[in-house]
Amino acid sequence: MPTKAAAAAPWQELEKQAYHAYREWPIWLALRERELAERGAAGRANPRPTGTASASPAVERPTNEGVTS
Repeated sequence: MPTKAAAAAPWQELEKQAYHAYREWPIWLALRERELAERGAAGRANPRPTGTASASPAVERPTNEGVTS
């Protein structure tokens, strides 16, 4: 018959793996985001340099001409 410590060992191993997975998640996520960004940047050429204005038309703002106070 297995001892009590041997029966608890699989759960302890599972808890240890879960703990490490929880601790490593932010690192894995950052590496995955970097990988996806590199893959996306390599897949498409950026036609305009970073920091330029967008291609959307300018919005006309109403003026207060002719308004008296």
